[in-house]
Amino acid sequence: MYQRWIAFGLTFVFATPMLASDHDPLLRMPREANLVVVVEQPRKLVETLRNLDAYQSAQTLPQVREALNSTTLRRFYQLLGYYERALGTDWPQLLDKLAGNGIAFGTVTGTDPAPTLLVMQGTDEQTTTEFVKLALKALEEEVARQATGGANADDSKLRHATYKGCETVHLGKEFHAARVGAVLYIANQEVALQKGLDLAVSKSSNGSVGALASPKAARKLLGGEPLAWVWFDFAKSKESQATKDFFEATRKDFLQTIVLGSSIDAVRRSDFITAGLYGTSAGLKAVLKLPAKRADLPPEFVLHAPPAGQPASLPLLEPKGVVYSQSFYLDFGTLWIDRKKLLNEQQLKDFEKADKDISKLLPGTTFGKLLEMSGPYHRVVAVNTVEKLYDKSPDVIYPAAALVTSMRDPQFGKTATSALRAAGFVASTQTGVKMSDETCDGVKIVTYRFPEDKPFPNDADPGNLRFNTAPSFAVIGEHLVVASRPSLIKELIPELRKTPGPAKSSTAVWRGKGYGHGAAEFIRNYPDALITNTVLTQGIGLDEAKKQVRQISDWLQTLGNPTLEIDHQTDAYELKFEWKFGPSVAKQK
Repeated sequence: MYQRWIAFGLTFVFATPMLASDHDPLLRMPREANLVVVVEQPRKLVETLRNLDAYQSAQTLPQVREALNSTTLRRFYQLLGYYERALGTDWPQLLDKLAGNGIAFGTVTGTDPAPTLLVMQGTDEQTTTEFVKLALKALEEEVARQATGGANADDSKLRHATYKGCETVHLGKEFHAARVGAVLYIANQEVALQKGLDLAVSKSSNGSVGALASPKAARKLLGGEPLAWVWFDFAKSKESQATKDFFEATRKDFLQTIVLGSSIDAVRRSDFITAGLYGTSAGLKAVLKLPAKRADLPPEFVLHAPPAGQPASLPLLEPKGVVYSQSFYLDFGTLWIDRKKLLNEQQLKDFEKADKDISKLLPGTTFGKLLEMSGPYHRVVAVNTVEKLYDKSPDVIYPAAALVTSMRDPQFGKTATSALRAAGFVASTQTGVKMSDETCDGVKIVTYRFPEDKPFPNDADPGNLRFNTAPSFAVIGEHLVVASRPSLIKELIPELRKTPGPAKSSTAVWRGKGYGHGAAEFIRNYPDALITNTVLTQGIGLDEAKKQVRQISDWLQTLGNPTLEIDHQTDAYELKFEWKFGPSVAKQK
């Protein structure tokens, strides 16, 4: 069946006069569509993706080469080459002439099957006319080649028809196409095709998505020149009972409220959702935006967003060998103060019971007061390290990791470290961990090490994963640091003592960043697990597996630094993903 759709992808052109002169595919998309994807410059999108260093280097990987040599892709490139030769032009020019004025893909969500329509608006009707003869011939030959007869033989034959003067073609129940001038219409249901043709025949855009205010507002909110963008009419979805039940359920879920409360609320306050893909000088950027103003964020959700004038998140920590770094704002003190607004009755009872139980273990304070003394800024960092903690080795090696949290009151650090010591004492009676402490650059670091001469209780750690860690903690200035090994705390001391400059400030309340160099370095240091998996899954020899793993690590290094951010902006909620390809900016000392 896939051969048919390859042929279809290069066809759908029929000689019918042009009935409109506009160049916006949204004006040809029926307003019933509530989810639309738009590509304003198809050629620019394809060339941008093809020219990425990561795409070019990925073609050297065996797994990618195998996919590129698949029957489906070879068949596609054969057809593409055939059209290039027959029409005397290369594929970029051909793409411009067949879809240079934009592509829109629209569907109606919430229905099954969902009516779907693709609109491709070309720039050269003459080239399209020449293309139709070749495309129809190839399509008919493909259909005839795959015809098998039987009761459903008619479903495997092309059927030509007309609708309001427009020539149409149909194959089975799920392929319907037509062309009006240089505009191509392809649908999975005949009614969807007819809705599109109604707009073409009427020469009016009043019944189109392009005439609605919401898509225009979405495009304006995105700004710039996206390679592709999406509009989703969420106003309709909010009217459904399923969506109402979702919002109600999330407010009843304590974990979702804490982790995603403000983001879910931004969705609740938005009538549309829009997203765009952009090319940058160093890679790609994808942005999702909601028209949810910062001023309309409910007061209880300030646990996720700081008051005006305060930093939204602290600088990312980037010690030597960093693989991943994250910084976010989450005010547990506000959570405790506003618990009656954020939690339902049962959650409130459970939360306050936990407060009483935990408070028994805290010297001179309560769990609630501890939360109020804690700070709203938190950072997580994972680093590659070759440090060997024990003589015994775990079956799988993990990067070292640390959690760094700020504190409003120095008493928080004293109380938290006392609680951690108490927890360590309890753990020592069950697992045999031994505590030690040391001072580094004026910072006292407490560390717990697992014994190597006795098994873990109840064989709870068959892979010896505990030997990845020597749990440690310390107070560095206004920060409490809990890490999987003391060496990472030592690495963080100079970073945490720095005063953040303006260049490091961010309005994002959550941001995470990956480091291609650190990931590549980690694989080079610990290749055994990946080599073994490659041998077992591909059935190749050890030398070939080692070669492939080296190629993967080299490719990872070209991936640079992907970054994800959440920002409650003045006029919108923004989720931004940016991928800067090329040499990683991770510290490579």
